Amino acid sequence: MFRRSFTALTALIAALLIAAPAEVAAQDAIALAVAPLPSAGEQAGAKVIRKQGSEWVTLREGTGMFICIADDASDDRFHSSCYHKSLEPYMARGRDLAAGGATGGESVQTRIAEIEAGTLEMPSYAFLHSIFAAEGWSGDMEAVQAHFSVIYTPFAKAEDLGLPTERTNGAWLMASGMANSHIMITP
Repeated sequence: MFRRSFTALTALIAALLIAAPAEVAAQDAIALAVAPLPSAGEQAGAKVIRKQGSEWVTLREGTGMFICIADDASDDRFHSSCYHKSLEPYMARGRDLAAGGATGGESVQTRIAEIEAGTLEMPSYAFLHSIFAAEGWSGDMEAVQAHFSVIYTPFAKAEDLGLPTERTNGAWLMASGMANSHIMITP
């Protein structure tokens, strides 16, 4: 099902990248943003946000379970991710920290400390879907370099789940035992 939704967007993506202005139109950005989601129903109901300059704007309010981050049209790489709405406090805090100048690692460490202190809400578990393509991407969905899904499982340990902590083709646990522990599912 996921491959079909990707394939359906290939023509749209290729057309956008061939003739795209510096800022992708909101309607087209929404279609690309929801591409990681595996079903049409999830895609139709997802809230979509995008960074424009230094501000985060809502391109579409959602009625569904997911929030999607639209690709940054000023970057010639492609990235879209969609996460369950229960992760919004964690993700919003990351955006706030980045706006304040925190690097990726600093943001993660701050959020881990806040989760452990009980000042940042983190769900028991939540899903995230993401796709990436490298610089110079032409829009060919077969050239997408990374597609993965993540299940956030705070404080889960590899030995409790029976998962490796090293990257594999399939499932593996990243950040074992930490507040931001998550199962990576890679093709």
